[in-house]
Amino acid sequence: MGTRVPGKGGWPTGTYLDMLRPRSQSALLGLGVPQTYRHGEVILRESERSSHVVLLCRAVVKATVSLENGRMALLSIKVGGDVIGEMAALNDEPRSATVTVCGEAQVRVIQSDEFQHYLANFPDANLALTKMIMQTLRWADKRRVDFNGYPAFVRLARALDELAQNYGREVPDGTTLDIGLTQRELGALVGVEEDTARRELRLLRSRGVISLGYRTITVLDQEALSAIAHCNGEPR
Repeated sequence: MGTRVPGKGGWPTGTYLDMLRPRSQSALLGLGVPQTYRHGEVILRESERSSHVVLLCRAVVKATVSLENGRMALLSIKVGGDVIGEMAALNDEPRSATVTVCGEAQVRVIQSDEFQHYLANFPDANLALTKMIMQTLRWADKRRVDFNGYPAFVRLARALDELAQNYGREVPDGTTLDIGLTQRELGALVGVEEDTARRELRLLRSRGVISLGYRTITVLDQEALSAIAHCNGEPR
């Protein structure tokens, strides 16, 4: 579930379950039915008409949306302790994104009416859901600010720095980001073409900041990556 410091009940800090009181946690974990997804399977699909909520118990998933030019944009990443699909459950609108599993996912599928009844009975859960939605919006806002204020090399470093801190797994050489993101998806995240993302990743690799594997990136020098992420220019 990443390198986030465990919070209440062992859930990663900042996730939905971590923001709940123990009684609310237990009640939510008792809702719905358990289900397991394999790597690459779609949990929710953009534009589909469904309203259930999915509680991620042990999982890493990515939410993507189709653009008019045929490309895919990466909207967010969620981990164990988060919920997904909450917007459709609350406003009865079609799904706004496709959610795909990275690795194996253990979840609980909760019907809309059951989830809404839960929110009505646990005020702290209602407030926590609002906070979680705001976190997702802030993530998207950061990417927009990065796009307008920084060159591609710095934008990529900023995204990798944040992803590694939130979702990385500690290994002897550093921190591995093995949530299944492709170089095209990383490019979409920071607003560049796949070729540009590949070039900038190779530059980071040549400097000894990262190493690259099949859909994995290992941060070898976190200090150097953070320095690039917080600079205003495009050092070469």
